[in-house]
Amino acid sequence: MPNTVNAALPEMPITGIVADLLGRLDASLGDVKDALALPPECYTSPEWYEFERRAVFDRDWMVLAHVGTIPDNGDYVSVEINGEPMLVVRGRDGEVRVLSSVCRHRGHVLGDAAGNAKNFTCPFHAWSYDLEGNLTAAPEMNGTLPFEDLKKTACLPRFRSETWNGFVFVNLDGEAPPLAPRLQGLSALLANHGMSELGAISTVDWAGNPWNWKFMQENAMEPYHTSYLHSGIHDFAPAHNCDFTEWDDSDDAAIYREVRFTHLDGGFNVAAKALFPPIPTLTEAERSRIVFAAVMPNLFLGAQGDVVFYYVILPQSAGTITLRVGLLTTWDNLAHPNAPALLRGTLEGIGIFNDQDVVANTQTARGMRSRLAPRSRWAPAEKTLAQLNAWLIKRYKSYAQSLIPIAEAAE
Repeated sequence: MPNTVNAALPEMPITGIVADLLGRLDASLGDVKDALALPPECYTSPEWYEFERRAVFDRDWMVLAHVGTIPDNGDYVSVEINGEPMLVVRGRDGEVRVLSSVCRHRGHVLGDAAGNAKNFTCPFHAWSYDLEGNLTAAPEMNGTLPFEDLKKTACLPRFRSETWNGFVFVNLDGEAPPLAPRLQGLSALLANHGMSELGAISTVDWAGNPWNWKFMQENAMEPYHTSYLHSGIHDFAPAHNCDFTEWDDSDDAAIYREVRFTHLDGGFNVAAKALFPPIPTLTEAERSRIVFAAVMPNLFLGAQGDVVFYYVILPQSAGTITLRVGLLTTWDNLAHPNAPALLRGTLEGIGIFNDQDVVANTQTARGMRSRLAPRSRWAPAEKTLAQLNAWLIKRYKSYAQSLIPIAEAAE
């Protein structure tokens, strides 16, 4: 069985622009009444993005998938994040593992987008691996190295992973503190949704979104824009019905808020009504609200009465992301006679809101590249943005501090 690996990127020197931005972060700390937005270059600079790849994505937990998309032994999904191709696999023993999808011979990437397999065989030279990552075949290699010796060194590396509410997370440097203890408040709020037991549809990738990954979380998590950008269609979940959570630095893996609907069983579609029967474990109060949560850095979810919709945010560069969109609901709902139509209506409804957000995010990304891009104050309804900055800046500073001994040794 392969051991988990440390796959962190090589440390990077603190360049001039990174040092400058680090020195300007303190103005973005504090209460929403006092703090400023991050400097615009934090959304546009390729150098800052390379810093984030190490400070945030390598060193914390990144979501990859939900176990509902791989319900059967042998099921797998492929995902590439922070430049690392991976397989999320349910093994023969039912355990979910995160494996490297890079063949140990010449580096060919293994697996399709998703599927069910008994093993992973590289089409290049037919090296083969079982669902636990063990090498099972390497044709014609005995003239170089006996297969029994090769088996000891050529397994697919396994990454450290953790599952929370059915969502599978990975930590590339292998040193992040456990995730679940830092999600206690959100776990309690969502307990009756029973997300780990819900069924899932196959995800859909929306690629080529031309904005920084932080925009996605920021837009999703502040209600200020909903009365304007989503005027009319968002009125059943008005911004003034939003309940914020106070920041707790010891329970800091997520930023989240609740929005109370104007009626029971609201839903994000043109009818403003949930289309599926409600999740039976929810109370009427829980069916009359949605919980929006950003499990940082790259999971956004909305938990309403009948479904949980979610985005896995996959950054491609400083200014481009792919969104992997999924939906959870009860297995009974997925077996409903009208399930295809109800799923289509649910996803199309979410898409209506997303289309409006796409325009706003795209135009904001353009504006952030301006020489006159603002570093503004926030409205009270943007309280979650101050919390997002608290999460980010803690990690930015921690990583920068860890580089000081390396820089001193190089002098």
